[in-house]
Amino acid sequence: MSHSFEIVDVFTATARAGNQLAVVTDARGLDTAAMQSIAREFNFAETSFILPPADPANDAQVRIFTPEEEMPFAGHPNVGTAFVAARLGSLFGKPVGDAMRFEEAAGLVQLEVLRESGAVTGAWCRAPRALALGAAVAPAVVAGLAGIAEADILHGRFSPTFASVGAEFLFAEVTADALERARPNAEAFARVEGTIGQTGGLLGLHLHVRDSNDPSRVDARMFAPLSGISEDPATGSAAAALGAFLHSLRPAEARFLMSQGRHIGRPSEILAEVRADGVWIGGPCAPFARGEFNT
Repeated sequence: MSHSFEIVDVFTATARAGNQLAVVTDARGLDTAAMQSIAREFNFAETSFILPPADPANDAQVRIFTPEEEMPFAGHPNVGTAFVAARLGSLFGKPVGDAMRFEEAAGLVQLEVLRESGAVTGAWCRAPRALALGAAVAPAVVAGLAGIAEADILHGRFSPTFASVGAEFLFAEVTADALERARPNAEAFARVEGTIGQTGGLLGLHLHVRDSNDPSRVDARMFAPLSGISEDPATGSAAAALGAFLHSLRPAEARFLMSQGRHIGRPSEILAEVRADGVWIGGPCAPFARGEFNT
């Protein structure tokens, strides 16, 4: 059986930057094991699979896989999948508009298509859940995971803690120098996996620095070696959670521009915006390739 796919680069207007995404545009006939195997074959941070919705009022069911596990929600796969769907113009015989709804494991995800002069350029995605804060984590543990010193971790706004708006990450603010020096220690990740307060999924560590002249600008890195992602070029679900978390600490701060990926040669920029109905993340996408595979 043949399946079509598209590869797009997300959170960038330029191909071969941002975060790569493979989108299987009609995943009917693929079971969970096949989807996981295909995601491992593409070996991108995530691969998305489009299926007909359970509720015809929605546009699609979307399943998202890293090379090692299925994700309940992820940012760049939603933005990229909406971009692909809008360019296709229809899903399973039904036209799609500039507002879409995807059924996902974490809940219903709303999307808004971005256009310039009528052409589809990207998308916004609303996180499916409200901010949920989890366990605090000892700075020494975070330092060991990232290969930095305990003194590199800042506590002015918050101490290292888990947070989620659909996918959970461990967040820490660090010095600018530490962000440059950070290297994920896969052995340390394996040693603490499931023991430091995470509630689901494999451990992802998100480090960030805020611009001292413009606190709405954030420079970030995300490591998840146990998920097959040594370093992620752009992590939309983490950007959404961090934006919601920072807004909860200072409600006047509601819009952020988060840069990521430059350390691995795939620069990206993610907009995170807290609105009345929740936290949204968005940005441009660039098409790269399309093709077919056989199962």
